Amino acid sequence: MAYLSDRRVGLENRSGSVEWWRVGCGVPQGSVLGPILWDIGYDWVLRGRLLPGMGVICYADDTLVYSRGRNYKEAARLAEVGLDLVISRIKSLGLRVRIDKTEALLFRGTGRKGPPPGATLQIGEGRVRMSPQIKYLGLILDGGWTFGPHFAMVGPKVVKVASALGRLLPNLGGPSAACRQLYSGVCRSMATYGAPVWADRLTAKNKAALRTAQRTIAVRVIRGYRTVSWAAATALAGDPPWELVAEVLAETYSYVSGRRALGENPTLDGILRVRRIGQEALMRRWGEDLAGQPYGTRVTAAIRPVLERWMRRKRKPLTFRLTQVLTGHGCFGDYLCRTAQREPTTECHDCGAAVDSAQHTLEVCPRWAVLRQGLTSVLGGDLSLPSIITAMLGDDESWKAMVSFCETVMSQKEADERVREEAADVASIRGRRMGVRRRRYLMRLQ
Repeated sequence: MAYLSDRRVGLENRSGSVEWWRVGCGVPQGSVLGPILWDIGYDWVLRGRLLPGMGVICYADDTLVYSRGRNYKEAARLAEVGLDLVISRIKSLGLRVRIDKTEALLFRGTGRKGPPPGATLQIGEGRVRMSPQIKYLGLILDGGWTFGPHFAMVGPKVVKVASALGRLLPNLGGPSAACRQLYSGVCRSMATYGAPVWADRLTAKNKAALRTAQRTIAVRVIRGYRTVSWAAATALAGDPPWELVAEVLAETYSYVSGRRALGENPTLDGILRVRRIGQEALMRRWGEDLAGQPYGTRVTAAIRPVLERWMRRKRKPLTFRLTQVLTGHGCFGDYLCRTAQREPTTECHDCGAAVDSAQHTLEVCPRWAVLRQGLTSVLGGDLSLPSIITAMLGDDESWKAMVSFCETVMSQKEADERVREEAADVASIRGRRMGVRRRRYLMRLQ
């Protein structure tokens, strides 16, 4: 109990004498007093005089010393002098600098050469080798400001998290649409961390890494097949491209930091105005991007005219079987033959049509004529996908009618598919196993 009682803290006042204060509630290590005292003490490291072209940035106990020069030799010499000054101040506080945890990086302009091979910096009694990249506050910085190494790390990391969350989000049952959107937001926040730093330096490769991660979680949000394209999955999920989201975040940060640099306090109305302008530009560019995507064109062409309404709809969740009809990825002969490769042909088993697609099921197949009449009585006679999407957004009755149609039809098609899989023909490619039986059948088709 001695550790928790009779605790005192000594503070140096303006006259230089030490005043002792009794801590009567909690302990310094478990209260905000610890960080405050650290900031007060470590602030001395920042306030010391430095040479022109040098600077110090601190975050918690991370200390960054930077220097500028016309060439590597000049910048390195200035950095070594600055490091000696900063380290001496840190030591005067009774602290030590871990040389083995210190990293050095040369930032260079486009087209400029990197540091000489084997280049090092003299830091205290040791030397630190120049690194091609360093990790600082969660961002991996490289000398050319390409952020390639950062996205090479972030992309797989977010995919891993999205895959782990996906195991909690089954297509049938599972959490609600709101919960799925929440999990998607977690992945989006991870991917867009530090957006004001890298938003204007995205390369095609970096965008691809972001979109791969975004597609992984978007497919789970819409309860879709894993083969659904990025464009279709994100449009149905109402999740704008993460690189465009990053640009809006960067613009908002630029506005706030710019106002503060002028000594002004940005107003809430001003911040909301910048966000609104950014969101309007985002929606316009998102629609243009969807128009140029080569995959998922059937559903994206239907959603694009009402993209913002679709994104902001409330209490109209997607179901597993509704998503099958919207995307065309499900128990349709066209999908089972071309994509899943579990059918030898694309024909419809119900009416013998050459291609059994989602649109064929919606508009043509005579087996579903009675159910189709009930659907058209609510939605109208036009069963093209753009017309259906517009009607579904119009009122709850239309949405429920479409969901009911899809649930009934797709449940029966799934049951029929299971019957065909269990048929006596054991060599059928419809079997779910991915073993010898499947390979033999594929060889027979060649």
